[in-house]
Amino acid sequence: MSIPWVREQFIGKLGIDPYPGTLNLEIKDSHDFDKLKEVKNRAGIEITPMEPGFCSAKCFHVLICGKVKGAILIPLVEDYSESKLEIIASERLKDLLSLKVGDIVPIEIDLTNRSEDSLSGKGI
Repeated sequence: MSIPWVREQFIGKLGIDPYPGTLNLEIKDSHDFDKLKEVKNRAGIEITPMEPGFCSAKCFHVLICGKVKGAILIPLVEDYSESKLEIIASERLKDLLSLKVGDIVPIEIDLTNRSEDSLSGKGI
């Protein structure tokens, strides 16, 4: 993330100094899609815009592929894709995890200081 106030909030609120970019996943499985909808209805950790023209977002800590800490980023805009999932981490996840387009990426979502929900998405 190259926008200074966004980066500052990720560091301060999530403890993540983000790599400049997100790993984008598409949730295809109907069970995982339902789980994602439930997560989106939770409060999350809010990222608040500091400049006009930017949207708010909410985040949740995640564990990617059972080994890399990160967070999912859910922009709070009406027309945002229901099946898209953006992940931030301190490192470039595609390289770190040797991911290719179409790979299944398991994600454990920490909703209450424990990883109780998990889902998988395909890299896009």
